[in-house]
Amino acid sequence: MKIVFLSVILYFVEPVSTGVIAKTDENCLNCVSRGKEWCSSMKSCDVLWCPSEHSVFNKINCPQEERDSKYEYNDEFVRKKMLITTAAVNSNQPQTCFDNQMPTMKVYNTYDVNCSSLPPAVPCFAYTAVDNTQKVIALSFRGTQNSMQLAEELITYFYNSQRKFSTHGNIFSFFYDAFFFIWDSGLHSDIVELRKLYPDYELWINGHSLGGALASVAASYMVDQKIFKPETIKLVTMGQPRTGDYDYALWHDQTFPYSFRIVHNRDIVPHVPPQLGPGYSLYHHRTEIWYPNDMEMNAEFEKCESADGYYCSATLDFNLSYNDHGLYFVKEMPAWGGAGCPTLWLK
Repeated sequence: MKIVFLSVILYFVEPVSTGVIAKTDENCLNCVSRGKEWCSSMKSCDVLWCPSEHSVFNKINCPQEERDSKYEYNDEFVRKKMLITTAAVNSNQPQTCFDNQMPTMKVYNTYDVNCSSLPPAVPCFAYTAVDNTQKVIALSFRGTQNSMQLAEELITYFYNSQRKFSTHGNIFSFFYDAFFFIWDSGLHSDIVELRKLYPDYELWINGHSLGGALASVAASYMVDQKIFKPETIKLVTMGQPRTGDYDYALWHDQTFPYSFRIVHNRDIVPHVPPQLGPGYSLYHHRTEIWYPNDMEMNAEFEKCESADGYYCSATLDFNLSYNDHGLYFVKEMPAWGGAGCPTLWLK
């Protein structure tokens, strides 16, 4: 009886073990392309059970191959450089911020426009700058400034309004329209001129909150129009909301080697607009850098495995807050930048 009983156990157990072992030539992209589930923790396809935080059903969330080291995220670089260029746009005189923190960077022009097609006016602000020492052209966009701006963003979202972006999917209409209001106000001609004057310079593009979405659109448009090559662009955003649909995010990930979305702990804005189902689903592009802490110097961070799956900040579910949205790298982003990025700053 003991032998018979053991045989029965083995009969039921054996299919479980073989179901977890992946084919030797299997990978995430092949798996999800066949409509199957990839389990990243097991590196296996179509398993019997996989923890939800490791389940992958679409290409955009498949783990990426290791990137060239020159395109890796560097906390020190972002704190010392990108934080300054991102914060400076919160002042109508961004040169004050550069004089205090990065004197070699010189403002080329500023763009202060109404970026709404509906009354009342909704202000948008951006700047271009040049650093001949670092060989950099900088472009930064200001974030949401008031409740009216936020209200229009939400209204256009719930009207399910999107704009076709070339052949690369769709962009949330408020972000798309706001970018082109700025682009057509003089930014276009300035960018073309700067590209001619400094053909071997990098382009740094930044933005916080709404500005992060505009930065994403700007980088994408300039590459699509062949004004800049993607490998010459460093795109870093903070507290960026979802900007485009699945096809836009997938194209972005396949195009830009250096693109990082920084998220501070429980910041709620990167989780909006929400993904409510077919017709409403917007997706983040890569790569989320999540600081599940206060972002003090030497704070730990996570480089997210997926573009917009159940990883990193998404694991907080509904434990989100607006309080973390304005505070990045221990700086109250709008206030510190608006004050000219002073060296001495009380948190």
